Amino acid sequence: MILIMAVATLLISIILMAIIIPGVYTKTLPNEYNTGAVIGISLAILIRILIFFWYISTIKKIRRNGKKSKIAYIVIGILLIIFGLIYSDGAIAFLDNKDILYVSYLMFTSVFFDLVASILTFMAALFNSQRIN
Repeated sequence: MILIMAVATLLISIILMAIIIPGVYTKTLPNEYNTGAVIGISLAILIRILIFFWYISTIKKIRRNGKKSKIAYIVIGILLIIFGLIYSDGAIAFLDNKDILYVSYLMFTSVFFDLVASILTFMAALFNSQRIN
């Protein structure tokens, strides 16, 4: 159940990242489009989608045989923390742009959801495993 909450939290983070793409693309640079930032955000989304599918496959494995992999949980949690901290650098960079301040706020919120998902994942790794019927 904890992993399902972590997956939902990560999905919210991905949605928040996708919402900011139009604003970043059109409003961050004067008289031109910011394709570099869009590429960076798209890569961040892609990485989180890969982690999302890893979560789903981990949950399916648990439901099949009832055993969990603590190593997978720890790796997923650490990756979410690392990518969240990297993404927070972009959120800090967009704080200077007063025209689209919402982008920075949404990026920080996305980082928060990444950190919550990693905490939930670590909690799932710490709980004793029980056979799921």
